[in-house]
Formats: sequence, C-alpha cells, structure tokens
Amino acid sequence: MKTVYGPVPSRRLGISLGIDPVCATKGNRICSFDCTYCQLHTMGPVSHTTIRKVFVKTEDVENDLKEALKHTSPDIITISGSSEPTLALNLGEIIKSVKIITELPVAILTNSSLLSKENVRKDLYKLDHVIAKLDASEFDIFKKINRPADGIRLGEIINSLRLFRSEYQGKMSLQMMFIEDNISQAKSLADLAVSIKPDEVQIDTPLRYSPVAPLPKDTLDEIRQIFTKSGLNAISIYDMKKPDTKPVNMKETLLRRPEL
Repeated sequence: MKTVYGPVPSRRLGISLGIDPVCATKGNRICSFDCTYCQLHTMGPVSHTTIRKVFVKTEDVENDLKEALKHTSPDIITISGSSEPTLALNLGEIIKSVKIITELPVAILTNSSLLSKENVRKDLYKLDHVIAKLDASEFDIFKKINRPADGIRLGEIINSLRLFRSEYQGKMSLQMMFIEDNISQAKSLADLAVSIKPDEVQIDTPLRYSPVAPLPKDTLDEIRQIFTKSGLNAISIYDMKKPDTKPVNMKETLLRRPEL
C-alpha cells in the first residue's frame, strides 16, 4: 500500500486514514512550498513546482484504499501526505473513486497555493471538508515562513480563499501555523479570516517533529482570543484531543508522520 497510510491520530479530524496522491520520497521531495516548520524536512531539499501532473495512478489509490479498509475503521479519509496534494492532476478522479468506495467523509489538507486554478477549486468542491493553510498577511513574512515556489503571490492566495469560500458548500477550515516569526501577524490574520468567512480557524503551532520550536500554550491562547474577539470560531491545537489508533502499514506511515 504505497499511496495509503495510517490511520493516524489527528487532533483535528480524529482517526484519519491518509491518501497521498503525490508520494514524494526521501531525496525526491516535491512541493509548491518549503515551509520552515515542515515535519518532512529530513526527506531532503524541496524541488519547487506549481505544475500539476499525475504522480500515482488512480487505480493504485483505489486498490490500496480497498485493502486498507479491510483492516481498519477510520473516522475520515484525509488527502494529504508527503507534498501539496493539489499538485496531483488526477485529484478529482481520486476523490470520485474514494466516494464510490466508502461513505466516510473525505477531507484535504492544502497549502492553498494552487487555489487560483479553476480546475483545482472544482476538484475540491467534491470534498466534505477542506482545511486550507494561511500563515501570513504580508509577503515578506509569507516568503520567510512558507518559502513558496516562484510565481506564487500571497495576495492571489488570499483572493482565491475568498472566492473558494463563496463557492464551496462543504466545511472550510483555515489552518494558521503560528511560530515566533509570525506572532505579530495575529491581528491582521484574524482580519483576513473575517473576510474569508471560514467555518472555523485552527490556531496551530508545530507540536509534531519539526525544526522550529512550538509556541507555548499561553501564547497560543492569547492568539486564539484575538480571533474569537473578531467573532471567529477559533480553536487552539492545544485544546484538541489526540485519539488512539494503530497504523496498518507503519513503514508508509512513518514516511509522512515521522513523529509516530
């Protein structure tokens, strides 16, 4: 099962069975970002790209998912893994196949970098839950933290998030990763979140294996209060419970979740 991993314990989603539509490997790390806090930094340097292509066959995902579901009963199917999942050109096909195989809700974790592409947004409309990243309100901080591929513009991402929210009928969460470099952005990020109108804002800090130190709970609580005072449904990663579960394929799981 090369394309399916877990299930993993997710503070945000419960017991989550992962689908990796890119399947980057050590020494062949592919993404549109190279975030300073990425838990997969030990896989090697990032080959930056914004070009969508087929990395794994839809049929392989179908077969791996069917096999995994024989051995586990997750709460949700989450499309994520070793890279930015919207880089997969066959993402829409994969989502359609997953929906045929199981009635479980299907979510995605995306860094939002390709939401300006209409075909990406159309793929994501099929999902039950979209968790989209936004870590900065100014380009300099965005460039410092997320280290995007050439041509990616923060303003375009923000406008695309607003557009997607206006069109999407499912649950949309904004995930904001706070570290020392963007604490000062909390109020401006809350203002942006108000304009995007997500169902919830996930106030995060890197508690998983990461080269960047997490912020303490009291600091994250203060940041969360900025968001709640703006009328947003905001929750801190420290207040989310981590369920117990056991992966059915530890080797593939550790490639995506090395802290387990």
